[in-house]
Amino acid sequence: MAIDLTKMPKLGFGMMRLPCENDVIQIDRVCEMVDAYLEAGLNYFDTAYVYHGGKSETAIREALVKRHNRSDYMIADKLPAWSMKVEADRDKIFNEQLERLGTDYIDFYLLHSLEDGNNYDTYERLDCFNWGIEKKKEGKIKHFGFSYHGTPELLNEVLDKHPEIEFVQIQLNYADWNNPVVQSGKLYEILHERNIPMIIMEPVKGGRLASLEPEFDAILKAANPDKSQASFALRFVASLPGVMTILSGMSSEDQMKDNLNTFTNFEPLNQTEKEAVDKVVQKMTDLDLVECTSCRYCCDGCPSNINIPEIFKALNTIRLYPGDDFRPKNFYQKVTEGAGKASECISCGQCESVCPQHLAIPSLMDEVVQKLES
Repeated sequence: MAIDLTKMPKLGFGMMRLPCENDVIQIDRVCEMVDAYLEAGLNYFDTAYVYHGGKSETAIREALVKRHNRSDYMIADKLPAWSMKVEADRDKIFNEQLERLGTDYIDFYLLHSLEDGNNYDTYERLDCFNWGIEKKKEGKIKHFGFSYHGTPELLNEVLDKHPEIEFVQIQLNYADWNNPVVQSGKLYEILHERNIPMIIMEPVKGGRLASLEPEFDAILKAANPDKSQASFALRFVASLPGVMTILSGMSSEDQMKDNLNTFTNFEPLNQTEKEAVDKVVQKMTDLDLVECTSCRYCCDGCPSNINIPEIFKALNTIRLYPGDDFRPKNFYQKVTEGAGKASECISCGQCESVCPQHLAIPSLMDEVVQKLES
């Protein structure tokens, strides 16, 4: 059954960053936020088996399922590759999720964090795609898709191999559109060309685009002083055709209020606002980055077999977004599988002698070790 995009809310309630006190979810506050969200005419709730140490699903049961009619909302949940060893684990986890949620079906079910390597290999090895189809036939799943953190090349491969997929969830925001690690823009174009509905995660990049440096904030305020930083980020994504629902992991009532204000009488970015966002992105890009052009002259003859250009992509990402180290470290781990790590650099200088950009590569390897191997 095809998804009717006209019936999907533009703003989804991500249940990954709920308000907590001493690591305990504050259910009373979650109830208030759930009620405000539903009263605004929105109804898409996103969770996962591992969110809040497994407590996000039970929070949905207490704040949503027990208090509202099941027909008034949709729940999205995910199957984690890293928690499965054998095929029996698929049903074991799924049944546990139904119990935690207090429901007998899940509206949108995703293979969690499909990406190059172990996760995708696990989903194929355990036949999770066909398993998902069977769950749909049983009525336990209404719509089947996956969340994605891999390369554009793998995305095309998976979509060619699995036409049964109804939707895909990707990370997308204006800062990551041309990010060489995340490659949001390329992933978006693939899905848009194939007319596959998209659910968007990290539209505010984990809150980083809602806490910009004063210089960047001033640029946005000059374009529209009445809109928050988060609103600019959300409206950038919501203005793109093919986007079905945008997830925001709201952890406070103020965030909920601001996001509801953004999507009530929604206004796409106007030309002035687009130019302001472009200017912010340009200034982010102009920060102190490694000026590697990926010519790969440095790779030939490296005695430690280090994939230097790809490692610099990870280093540039962590320079651009300090504190956002999960993705670049994960990317770095994949780049160094079967190849040398920065810590294996012997400072022979071969790479530096052939670099057209005259980069001090051995010294940069020291920074990579500090920021990506710690």
